[in-house]
Amino acid sequence: MFATELPTGWPAHAIVREVGLRDGLQSLARVVPTPIKREWIAQAYAAGLREIEVGSFVPVRLLPQLADTAELVAYARTFPGLRATVLVPNLKGAERAIECGADLMVVPLSASHAHSLANLRKTPDDVVKEVAKIRAARDAAGSRMLLEGGVGTAFGCALQGHVDPVEVLRLMQALLDAGADCVSLADTVGYADPLMVRRLFEAARRIAGDRLTCAHFHDTRGLGLANVMAAMETGISRFDACLAGIGGCPHAPGASGNVSTEDVAYLLGSMGVHTGLDMPRLLALRRQAGVWLEGETLGGSIAKAGLPKIWKGVALGAGDDGAEVDAPAAAAEQASAVAASNGVPAGDASAPGASAAARTRRLPLVGIRVVEFTHMVMGPTCGMVLADLGAEVIKVEPIEGDRTRHLLGAGAGFFPMFNRNKKSISLDLRSPAGAEAAHKLCASADIVVENFRPGVMARYALDYASLSQRNRGLIYVSCKGFLPGPYEQRTALDEVVQMMGGLAYMTGRPGDPLRAGSSVNDIMGGMFGAIGAMGALQERRATGLGQEVQSALFENNVFLVGQHMLQYAVTGQAAAPMPERISAWALYDVFTVKDDGQIFLAAVSDAQWITFCDAFGFDDLKNASHLKTNNDRVRARAQLLADLRSRLQGYGVDELARIFEKNGLPFAPIVRPEELFDDPHLRATGGLANIRLTDGERAGQQAKVTLFPITMDGARLDVRLQPPVMGEHTTDLLRSVGYSDESIHKLREQGAIH
Repeated sequence: MFATELPTGWPAHAIVREVGLRDGLQSLARVVPTPIKREWIAQAYAAGLREIEVGSFVPVRLLPQLADTAELVAYARTFPGLRATVLVPNLKGAERAIECGADLMVVPLSASHAHSLANLRKTPDDVVKEVAKIRAARDAAGSRMLLEGGVGTAFGCALQGHVDPVEVLRLMQALLDAGADCVSLADTVGYADPLMVRRLFEAARRIAGDRLTCAHFHDTRGLGLANVMAAMETGISRFDACLAGIGGCPHAPGASGNVSTEDVAYLLGSMGVHTGLDMPRLLALRRQAGVWLEGETLGGSIAKAGLPKIWKGVALGAGDDGAEVDAPAAAAEQASAVAASNGVPAGDASAPGASAAARTRRLPLVGIRVVEFTHMVMGPTCGMVLADLGAEVIKVEPIEGDRTRHLLGAGAGFFPMFNRNKKSISLDLRSPAGAEAAHKLCASADIVVENFRPGVMARYALDYASLSQRNRGLIYVSCKGFLPGPYEQRTALDEVVQMMGGLAYMTGRPGDPLRAGSSVNDIMGGMFGAIGAMGALQERRATGLGQEVQSALFENNVFLVGQHMLQYAVTGQAAAPMPERISAWALYDVFTVKDDGQIFLAAVSDAQWITFCDAFGFDDLKNASHLKTNNDRVRARAQLLADLRSRLQGYGVDELARIFEKNGLPFAPIVRPEELFDDPHLRATGGLANIRLTDGERAGQQAKVTLFPITMDGARLDVRLQPPVMGEHTTDLLRSVGYSDESIHKLREQGAIH
């Protein structure tokens, strides 16, 4: 039998840093939409990757592919234990990295003088001086971000040819002396062979020790994985790799670029090195990349050949004892251990003891950005559902604010109820500058929600057809009165569709149609819009493309009365209004009892009827032959209810409630909405939360709001953000899409923003 132990000195754990979002995509001509990049991060995290280089702070005119780096840093930081890495070429880029809160910044230095001058317009020693400035700026800002000096072209380049290893080692030492926390070595164009790698890394380890933390190899000439193994022989346990091996070789057209993440993961797992990576999930992400990057040349071998049936690599999640473990959950612990062994602090979110708890606190839509152009109830409800589930929801208000902020009477609760957990930006869409800001927000969004009349959004080029040209991954939710058809241009309200959709007829008495006591279609229509959006998000995982989702009041109402439509279809008998319907049960009604109290009482089975009779000592009713079965009692319902009302009228509501609850029978005291603030069940289960009122005479005061009516992992979805003051987040949101403070000030002076 062959030995399964790793050779002495080889690391038992390793980290793979995914660099495709930067080193891979920067080499492509296309600009990959931000939502796809977010999905890339999310799926990479699910596969166990805990360090991702999300982009680079370089001028947008040079690399428009990386213009969304700050946004991707913010997104990556929502994942517990995930280290967001960025590349910064100079002090200005470093300042942006510090501002956005990246976890680690890599400053590239080319050991080839010719390559350095051609690529950076600086000598290698100029870059060393820049690193000293970056270190000083980081320390002055009080940032805990790690600073890595990356020595590229360490084995030569097409412009200069040979690079003296002595010069590589000198520059590496200079980076450390200038203040770099750690250094890495890169074979930028694939010149290295395993012997060269071993010699240089052994020499570098003698100088830098554990501060030499990472190796970056390209597979240009087929030696990438062999070079990874050669570096491992010297004790290196952290490797850059790129999903599908894309990009990374500008001086070798047509050749493979970076070593592929999936190949490196397979290599390490096959040798028994723990990476915490889930190979099936990683290969699923690789297949997805083929959809996102259709037409591009993709590298890597394992994705083409597939995993061998006999493979039992630990990257699948097997522990030392062969037991299966949760690879993504274990990755943060392994990353912490390896990072510590390399002299790289793990960061607060990577703490092994905190990772499981952190995941339980993470809401399912964290990292999804929603831009909402809505008013009244239906659209805001859609946004509220997404916000309660963790999405960043940006409410775009007109310059004078959402009119529902100041409604009286039945509308006074609209804004505080349906706009929690949202951010507010106030824009004048009629001005070119305000419209441009709205378009930039939508370009950064995963989802746009609107509920205006048909044609309104198109006037501002904010309709799906316009926005999807710039953002192919955009999911666009239109909350309307009617789905496309003969009625679509009509003005719709909840009352309108209740009247024309059969609900008011069913709710009131014959000849007296009655609106339901809540905005049922507005609220449910918004919920269905959110359900559609979440379905579209799932489909986007497979296609990379967004779509338009439509939800409508009328169709929602028809869905609600569908049971009555089917009653007619099945029986041929039209459904009667609820007060006049033929009930399916005899005891199923509201009773007015002692002190004019009211309570709903029911017994919906023969067993419950016997229990009811026993609880009140009604032996005569229990033993009556004409009341033996449920259908017998329904036929005698009119006389039976009159008898029961007479028998129960001496009881109080509380007394009846105690008897019914003790015997497991259905009951419900008739309660007014304002009485629910003191409901013992709601108070005990956390069904109410405090919010701050933002408008009117009670602005700044506290009130209680009902929470989303579900639990996830045993917890209610709480209020994370108070209902916003108008334009409360305007400045921060504009900064997030690239506006400078000076530009924001000008917009405010122009009246384009509040």
